[in-house]
Amino acid sequence: MNEQRRQQIGERRAQMPRAYRATYDRAVAGKSLRAAINSFCLECVCWQIPEIRDCTDIACPLHAVRPYRESLQSGHDGHSGRPESMKSMRDDRSRSKHAMCSDRSSVPMKGGRR
Repeated sequence: MNEQRRQQIGERRAQMPRAYRATYDRAVAGKSLRAAINSFCLECVCWQIPEIRDCTDIACPLHAVRPYRESLQSGHDGHSGRPESMKSMRDDRSRSKHAMCSDRSSVPMKGGRR
């Protein structure tokens, strides 16, 4: 892996909630296509699982295979169900949002959702 890619991965990883870093690590290492899909969808909606379930971008090539369409407890979507604690996720989001996510209120999401 070249240094520029390693640096960008490190920066992006530092900005995401801790609960999703292991999935992201598997994705960028090329070890799991499911982890790559999950990470992409999570990042697209600023780490908000309900937004993935309610995704209205039906033209997205990942729409048919998006994660979290069933209950959080299923564990069949590449993530082990609920993050270690919802409180830690809220704390992570308030401390360190992805740069694009912190500005989401003014930018409409794909498919017309906000």
